[in-house]
Amino acid sequence: MAEPFLSIQQVRKSFGATTVVEDFNLDVEPGEFVSFLGPSGCGKTTVLRMVAGFEEPSAGKIVVAGKDITRLKPNQRNVGMVFQAYALFPNLTVAQNIGFGLKVAGMPKADADRRVAEMLDLIKLPQMGDRYP
Repeated sequence: MAEPFLSIQQVRKSFGATTVVEDFNLDVEPGEFVSFLGPSGCGKTTVLRMVAGFEEPSAGKIVVAGKDITRLKPNQRNVGMVFQAYALFPNLTVAQNIGFGLKVAGMPKADADRRVAEMLDLIKLPQMGDRYP
């Protein structure tokens, strides 16, 4: 069996005496699409913030592509996060918004354009790339 792309192992997060995530485990296989669903306050955003590096787990381990990223800073993880209250650049097209992070990361334009096209195809919106939000 292949190694999971993302493995969250026995993760716990406490803020003071309040535990908001306890013994959370999740393996995500390469190419798998995952959604977190649950009531407000159940820990969905906290788990995502820990994966992105904006919060540090109180216990447990987070592994991406075989590398333990639990204690790495956000800019060392190569993990992106779109917040619940997302923000788009109104002066950029849909494709430019999608590719913004790739451009900032220094990806060659041809490679970034190809990745953006792949993402638009993946979400079945290839015709929307030239539109503005």
